[in-house]
Amino acid sequence: MKFVVVCLMFLTTAGYTSGQSVQGVPAHSCLSQGPPGIPGRDGRDGTPGRDCSCGTKDAEIDELQMKYQKLEQRLSVLENKNETTPIPCTGDACKIPSSCTEVAERSGFNDQSFYVIDPDGPDRGVLPMVVQCDLQGDKATTLIGHNSETRTRVKGFQGPGAYSRDVIYWNSMEQVRAVVNQSTLCKQQIKYECHGSVIWSSTTPYAWWVTWDGRQADYWGGASPGSGKCACGQSGTCSGRCNCGNDLAWREDSGFLSHKDDLPVIQLRFGDTDDPPEEGYHTLGKLICYP
Repeated sequence: MKFVVVCLMFLTTAGYTSGQSVQGVPAHSCLSQGPPGIPGRDGRDGTPGRDCSCGTKDAEIDELQMKYQKLEQRLSVLENKNETTPIPCTGDACKIPSSCTEVAERSGFNDQSFYVIDPDGPDRGVLPMVVQCDLQGDKATTLIGHNSETRTRVKGFQGPGAYSRDVIYWNSMEQVRAVVNQSTLCKQQIKYECHGSVIWSSTTPYAWWVTWDGRQADYWGGASPGSGKCACGQSGTCSGRCNCGNDLAWREDSGFLSHKDDLPVIQLRFGDTDDPPEEGYHTLGKLICYP
């Protein structure tokens, strides 16, 4: 505050010296001249002072003092605001990053920490959203979590898809799909650990997952859409469609789902866990998207 006032006093003095108007007072008023007949400030360049009418000088000084006090009050208010108000940003710095890649480019990030991004840009589409950012190799990835990441037991459900688990994401489906749409690749791991519980029985599916827009998927993690198989069935490393069959041994079918038009998973369905030896455990990973 003191520095600002000193600067203003300096500018005021400089204004008189250079012949400019300061605070509405003409540069060639009585205040800028010396007493009658004596060279004033302008006397340095040979200009004599001039007479001032009685009382004019005091009145102008009072007016200047009032203006100075008002200016000082305004500066005090501005100084208080500066202490509590962030400095306005300019340009791209004002915009919320559109992806974790942009977060990394601007300031870097801590792996799997939470950040706010706006996937479809400012002032349009979906609202900004909170995601996790992670670094895989040299690529910044976006992670979106949900309520079904923990290993969960399935027991006591006999018919096809009798067990149902809704997957609730941190963000709205519109926000999640905005991230998917702007990404080159998205994937989500799905896993079913089974003991005497099938995923397919002949041509009948007993377990499946549901796409973001409500369609019953006809493939498992690691397989292609429309294949009606798990990863091992597509690669030919198991005897049937999947590892999970009716034999009483612990087996597993898992892999990444990566068909963008289907992601994310919004529901898990299982069955064939009603008899005493039959049970299973499902796990669904976070949605991971790449720039």
